[in-house]
Amino acid sequence: MTEDKEEKNCYTSRYKALFTNAEDMILFFDADGFVCEKNDAVCKNLGCTMDDKIYMQDIFRTCMSLKDGKIDLIGHKYGISFETVAYRTNETCFSVVAYLAQLQESTGCYGFCRIHDIVQQKETKKELRTAKMEVEETHKERNEMVANVTHELRTPVNGVLGLAQNLLDTGLDSEQRETIELIIQCCNNMIKIINNILDFSKIQAGKFTIEYTEFNFYQMMDKIVKVNRTQAESKGLKLICNVGEDIPELMTGDELRVTQVLNNLLSNAIKFTSMGQVTLNVVKSFETEEELELFFMVTDSGIGISEEEKDKLFKSFSQVDASITRKFGGTGLGLSIVKNLVEMMGGDINVESEKGKGSTFSFSIKVKKIVSEGDNKTEEKTEKAEEKTEYSFNYSGGFQLDEEEEEDNLYKLGSEENIKAIDENCEKLVLCIEMENWNRANSFADTIKLLVADDPMNLKRKAFRLQMTVRKGDHQAALDDYEVLKKAIEEFKLQLERR
Repeated sequence: MTEDKEEKNCYTSRYKALFTNAEDMILFFDADGFVCEKNDAVCKNLGCTMDDKIYMQDIFRTCMSLKDGKIDLIGHKYGISFETVAYRTNETCFSVVAYLAQLQESTGCYGFCRIHDIVQQKETKKELRTAKMEVEETHKERNEMVANVTHELRTPVNGVLGLAQNLLDTGLDSEQRETIELIIQCCNNMIKIINNILDFSKIQAGKFTIEYTEFNFYQMMDKIVKVNRTQAESKGLKLICNVGEDIPELMTGDELRVTQVLNNLLSNAIKFTSMGQVTLNVVKSFETEEELELFFMVTDSGIGISEEEKDKLFKSFSQVDASITRKFGGTGLGLSIVKNLVEMMGGDINVESEKGKGSTFSFSIKVKKIVSEGDNKTEEKTEKAEEKTEYSFNYSGGFQLDEEEEEDNLYKLGSEENIKAIDENCEKLVLCIEMENWNRANSFADTIKLLVADDPMNLKRKAFRLQMTVRKGDHQAALDDYEVLKKAIEEFKLQLERR
């Protein structure tokens, strides 16, 4: 009996400690609504004392009243929490969450109530809503400003570009022509940057949409290859494109955005590749009755990307290395926009790369099929087969990637591929020197220097000297150094023949 009494006393002490120290208001009330017992939190929040007589209907004036001589809950149920207002003794009120429960008669009370003050919580929510609205308004103003500024920039840039292109048709000497070509190049770069910023601001504002229209996939690929092949060949690179034979000619999708993605990836591949080739492969990876999934792969033999740098690739305003921005330019927005566009077209984008050994960017998109009428299928297929030879890409059943060994041989001094590449770049270099196109001449000189990099002294030193002369823009000195290098290359070929 003594142990039971001690245990009961401990239980009672714990209950009183919990009741007294609770932050929430706790009340017990009788059938008339009179509060029989209350904790310190009630006195603190309602402004009363322990001796004051208070009633539940005075605290909850909007949801409790006497009905048939008993306290009644209006619009709510016992045993379920609800949000309401509680009134203090000074007639002011505040927001609370209340929980009421009816008790057994043996407890000596009609009911129990727990009240939680949510004033601070509501204030915090209000502040968050206000802050969110301010941020959204700031973003809206920023996007509108960016759109207005870029539109205003585009007009004068297009004006300068048009005037510069007109000047090319006038009688210019080589130095003037080079200056005008540089102006045109700068204008084109500026237009690309403006377009990227506009697209980025639209994506951020959630106003960028994909427009599905019927288009000719073969004609689109043909235009993309022709545009980028010119840029590749100006650097002495090969651009190879292979399209799966089972891909239909007509489909429904956003031709403009597919073109934008491919042009960006091909332009990057060409920009970061000094010699070798860039390959674009397209295959059909999945098909249903209504749509197709197309898989694209852009492979280059350029500078490559390390594992640590891959994380920065698709981030906005980010380049994998600050030196890349200095050497190749760019805002760091291109791949971020590409990733968003690909995802908006129902696909994803990935990259595989190794520093110094090139990169492969692959992505998939979904397009809708156009079902032809049965009577015209045979005729359409025949016309399609006849038109294949008109396009500037190859047809294949799958990926057509060159052997890695051939790519490695390109850098192996004295190999058949290496000698052929040296001769081709030398021919283009001397033409650029004669025309005093120093920008392209420097590109070919740099490629030749890489091709002879395995030579310990002779060719390597002469190629380096030639590049330095080209960079100075000295016509006669560049020709003299070119002849010296060409003679050294011919002597090297004779040595190879004697072995």
